[in-house]
Amino acid sequence: MVALTLPPTRNVVILGASYAGARAAELLSRTLPSTHRVVVIDRQSHFNHLYLHPRVSVVPGHAHKTFVPYAGVLPQESTPRSAGHVLIHASATSITDKYIELDRDLLEHERDLEGDSEEVEKLTEELQDARLDAVQSKKALAGRRISWDYMIYALGCTLPPPLYSLARTKKTGVAFLEAQQSIIANASSILIAGGGALGIQFATDIADLYNNPENAHHIPEALRPAKKKRITIVHSRDRFLPLYKQEVHDEVMKRMEELGVDVVLGERMSLPEDDKPGETKTVRTSIGKIIEYDLLMRCTGQKPNSQLMRDYLPETIDSHGFVKIRPTLQLDASDVSPKKFSEKLERIYTIGDVAAAGVIKAGHTGWNQAGVAVENIVSSLSAQSSFDMDNKGFKLTEYERSPPQIKVTLGLRHSVSELLPSMDAKETEVKKSDEGKIDGHYEVIWKNFGAETTDLHA
Repeated sequence: MVALTLPPTRNVVILGASYAGARAAELLSRTLPSTHRVVVIDRQSHFNHLYLHPRVSVVPGHAHKTFVPYAGVLPQESTPRSAGHVLIHASATSITDKYIELDRDLLEHERDLEGDSEEVEKLTEELQDARLDAVQSKKALAGRRISWDYMIYALGCTLPPPLYSLARTKKTGVAFLEAQQSIIANASSILIAGGGALGIQFATDIADLYNNPENAHHIPEALRPAKKKRITIVHSRDRFLPLYKQEVHDEVMKRMEELGVDVVLGERMSLPEDDKPGETKTVRTSIGKIIEYDLLMRCTGQKPNSQLMRDYLPETIDSHGFVKIRPTLQLDASDVSPKKFSEKLERIYTIGDVAAAGVIKAGHTGWNQAGVAVENIVSSLSAQSSFDMDNKGFKLTEYERSPPQIKVTLGLRHSVSELLPSMDAKETEVKKSDEGKIDGHYEVIWKNFGAETTDLHA
């Protein structure tokens, strides 16, 4: 009897496990055929609930709630084949047509991981079990290479300075946010540069916490200031959030006035390179207004994490640094030279904030894009297995752009939102609320990730 040799399991690699990447991983783990497995690569030990980071970097006592165990990203309960899916805590350093290279050997111990020995042992086992058909060679780097058949590039954007952190574990992430709390608590005159959602949230949260006597009980005794903070927000445009209806701007302005925030619209500033807090400085706006401050918070936009793709295929990066895509969310390789072109480029999808998708950078848009990318990958694999790739009836799904939607907090309990009231609605609605929770309903995210809130420090 001739023994049958089964082909090796191939890898669908997801780079980045934030909102878009994590959703893609969950969907793929439930729908991939047994010929393929999900390999998620993310440098973080926990999912970072970034939408709550502005709040918890201001209000003490809640930072640990925003780092969620990755328990439910790759469900293991469906079928035996799901046991092959794996999440690797590492950073990708390069991409080639054959493999993705990591910043650590898959077989070495996690010497730089902070935490107790049990956590170290657990993550080490993950790495040892994740060789995943790594390219074998005599080079030392061979143990860091993971082959890929399909790829989802979902590395997002680098956050502005108030929230930019190199932390890779929950312990160091919480420490970073708590340090931000102390910096804000010790400041007396705060200048916020940039009036997007992040700048608005910082301005209103700081004012509501420190200048509203009703919220004094949320401040530990050691952090309570002797006097109110002076908060100024400077925005280069004539209105806040211009993509949205006038009602949104009007509500933002109303809350800024109620909270005593000084608002400067339609002006720019030449900011110093040194952001060292604690030293009193002055800055002049474009029309000559002088602003004094001892803490500068730069909230002026994000930078796409596209360097890996730029190194691999620079022709796929647009003038703003985002990854160019087709309507199907596949990599737009139309400008790649024939010498560099490979059929595997058809198997790269880009989703989330790093994609030049023509929509706002938000969790819900990345979530929706993940569904389309997964549908197309699974459809392609199905077509391959039935030899239908040349069938004229085979067509990939195109991503449908949704109108801009937002919910922005305006202090610890207030918010304004502009959202579609239903999936089939054509017009967004503006709503206001004063019943928000200080910890931002973090339980919902934990539940979505299959994590238990009974152990918030896990």
